Amino acid sequence: AGKEFLNKMVGDEGEMQTEDREEITISEEYDRVYTGVNDPVLKDSGTGKSLTVANTAGYEDTVLWSPYGNEGMGYNNFVCVESVKFNPVTLEGGSSWTGDMSLSAGDL
Repeated sequence: AGKEFLNKMVGDEGEMQTEDREEITISEEYDRVYTGVNDPVLKDSGTGKSLTVANTAGYEDTVLWSPYGNEGMGYNNFVCVESVKFNPVTLEGGSSWTGDMSLSAGDL
């Protein structure tokens, strides 16, 4: 709760909003960039499984999207979680940037 996100489903450019929930339940089409959230845990109460996303380098933010309601995209079969760096990184010639993440499956 209290994390800012860009709700890309509002208007042409999206709208910055503040999340008031501790846990998010997907019940509509979803496309959001959560800033400052780089360690989400996905919980599937139907299967009793969880998936922890650990971003150990570079990534600072998380994209959460789902085509909920769009049968052509398999709306009830998946939720996409992406590790991102929302603000651009400027690199000098010869320098590099590294993003590192790992996934860990578990039980609820």
